[in-house]
Amino acid sequence: MNLKPMRSVSMSLEIEFLRDFLEDEFGSYDDVRVRPVAPSGTARSVDLPQDYDPNANTIHSTRGVRVIARSRDYFFPAEWVTGRQMAKVHALTAEIRQYLD
Repeated sequence: MNLKPMRSVSMSLEIEFLRDFLEDEFGSYDDVRVRPVAPSGTARSVDLPQDYDPNANTIHSTRGVRVIARSRDYFFPAEWVTGRQMAKVHALTAEIRQYLD
Protein backbone atom coordinates (compact mmCIF):
# COMPACT_ATOMS: atom_id res chain seq x y z
CA MET A 1 0.00 0.00 0.00
CA ASN A 2 1.25 3.45 -0.91
CA LEU A 3 1.53 5.62 2.19
CA LYS A 4 2.24 9.28 1.48
CA PRO A 5 2.06 12.21 3.87
CA MET A 6 -1.24 14.05 3.61
CA ARG A 7 -2.99 16.95 5.21
CA SER A 8 -4.51 16.37 8.61
CA VAL A 9 -8.19 15.45 8.61
CA SER A 10 -10.23 15.50 11.78
CA MET A 11 -11.73 12.03 11.78
CA SER A 12 -14.89 10.82 13.41
CA LEU A 13 -15.19 7.27 14.69
CA GLU A 14 -17.04 6.28 11.51
CA ILE A 15 -14.25 7.54 9.26
CA GLU A 16 -11.60 5.91 11.43
CA PHE A 17 -13.51 2.63 11.32
CA LEU A 18 -13.91 2.81 7.53
CA ARG A 19 -10.27 3.75 7.00
CA ASP A 20 -9.01 0.93 9.20
CA PHE A 21 -11.40 -1.58 7.63
CA LEU A 22 -10.39 -0.60 4.09
CA GLU A 23 -6.67 -0.54 4.90
CA ASP A 24 -7.04 -4.09 6.24
CA GLU A 25 -8.98 -5.18 3.15
CA PHE A 26 -6.54 -3.72 0.62
CA GLY A 27 -3.28 -3.78 2.57
CA SER A 28 -1.83 -6.51 0.35
CA TYR A 29 -2.21 -4.42 -2.82
CA ASP A 30 0.60 -2.02 -3.75
CA ASP A 31 -1.51 0.04 -6.15
CA VAL A 32 -4.30 0.97 -3.72
CA ARG A 33 -4.43 4.13 -1.61
CA VAL A 34 -6.90 4.80 1.20
CA ARG A 35 -7.52 8.42 2.24
CA PRO A 36 -9.98 10.07 4.63
CA VAL A 37 -12.06 12.81 3.03
CA ALA A 38 -13.18 15.91 4.89
CA PRO A 39 -15.83 18.33 3.67
CA SER A 40 -14.57 21.22 1.61
CA GLY A 41 -15.94 24.69 1.86
CA THR A 42 -17.07 27.09 -0.78
CA ALA A 43 -16.76 30.83 -0.46
CA ARG A 44 -18.37 33.54 -2.51
CA SER A 45 -16.17 36.18 -4.02
CA VAL A 46 -17.54 39.69 -3.63
CA ASP A 47 -16.26 40.88 -6.99
CA LEU A 48 -16.75 37.84 -9.25
CA PRO A 49 -19.99 36.45 -10.67
CA GLN A 50 -20.83 33.04 -9.23
CA ASP A 51 -21.87 30.21 -11.52
CA TYR A 52 -21.72 27.51 -8.85
CA ASP A 53 -24.57 26.76 -6.49
CA PRO A 54 -23.15 25.09 -3.37
CA ASN A 55 -26.62 23.82 -2.47
CA ALA A 56 -27.08 22.00 -5.78
CA ASN A 57 -24.86 19.08 -4.77
CA THR A 58 -23.70 17.69 -1.44
CA ILE A 59 -20.47 16.02 -2.57
CA HIS A 60 -18.40 18.89 -1.15
CA SER A 61 -19.98 18.45 2.28
CA THR A 62 -19.77 14.66 2.55
CA ARG A 63 -17.31 12.98 4.91
CA GLY A 64 -15.93 9.54 4.21
CA VAL A 65 -13.03 7.53 2.86
CA ARG A 66 -11.66 7.58 -0.67
CA VAL A 67 -10.05 4.49 -2.18
CA ILE A 68 -7.89 4.93 -5.27
CA ALA A 69 -7.32 1.60 -6.99
CA ARG A 70 -5.02 1.93 -10.00
CA SER A 71 -6.89 4.39 -12.22
CA ARG A 72 -10.27 4.16 -10.49
CA ASP A 73 -11.57 6.29 -7.65
CA TYR A 74 -14.12 4.98 -5.12
CA PHE A 75 -15.85 6.80 -2.28
CA PHE A 76 -17.26 5.31 0.93
CA PRO A 77 -19.50 7.84 2.75
CA ALA A 78 -19.34 7.83 6.55
CA GLU A 79 -23.15 7.63 6.55
CA TRP A 80 -22.88 4.01 5.44
CA VAL A 81 -21.49 3.18 8.89
CA THR A 82 -23.83 5.37 10.93
CA GLY A 83 -26.86 4.34 8.87
CA ARG A 84 -26.08 0.65 9.38
CA GLN A 85 -25.53 0.12 5.67
CA MET A 86 -22.41 -2.04 5.89
CA ALA A 87 -23.80 -4.19 3.07
CA LYS A 88 -22.97 -1.27 0.74
CA VAL A 89 -19.41 -1.15 2.10
CA HIS A 90 -18.98 -4.88 1.54
CA ALA A 91 -20.50 -4.68 -1.97
CA LEU A 92 -18.20 -1.85 -3.05
CA THR A 93 -15.22 -3.61 -1.46
CA ALA A 94 -16.07 -6.74 -3.48
CA GLU A 95 -16.32 -4.63 -6.66
CA ILE A 96 -12.86 -3.16 -6.04
CA ARG A 97 -11.39 -6.62 -5.35
CA GLN A 98 -12.92 -7.93 -8.58
CA TYR A 99 -11.35 -5.03 -10.49
CA LEU A 100 -7.94 -5.62 -8.91
CA ASP A 101 -7.90 -9.40 -9.44
